[in-house]
Amino acid sequence: MALLAVNEGENAILTRLLNGGSFALSLGLFKNNLTPTDATVFADVTAATFTGYAAVTLTDGSWSIVSGAPCVASYAQQTFTCSASGTAETIYGYYVYRGTTLYWIERFSTANQQSISTSGQTVKVTPRITAKDESA
Repeated sequence: MALLAVNEGENAILTRLLNGGSFALSLGLFKNNLTPTDATVFADVTAATFTGYAAVTLTDGSWSIVSGAPCVASYAQQTFTCSASGTAETIYGYYVYRGTTLYWIERFSTANQQSISTSGQTVKVTPRITAKDESA
């Protein structure tokens, strides 16, 4: 039988990782046309560079974790705002990392990819992670 993380354990793992103290993660947007796989690493990601862009620190202890099948952790919606008009840049998705370690990455659906080029345009992201039982 394959390893099984039970719902209670999923909750405990996510709580410890995201709300356990001193483990702030960062949230960034990526602009390369990357389709993430299990083998994707931090160096594969090209961060957005539009004017006004900066990665956001996700404060440890601020995650909402909901038990269930599966267990889901989410963070408050974050808004990235372009502060000056410039060359158009397509934002393909977001990634969560610490230092140079990539923890997870999500490519937006084609409908949600955005071209940023004008002051005041925004990209809004609600970071989340779902603990999923792959043995089922």
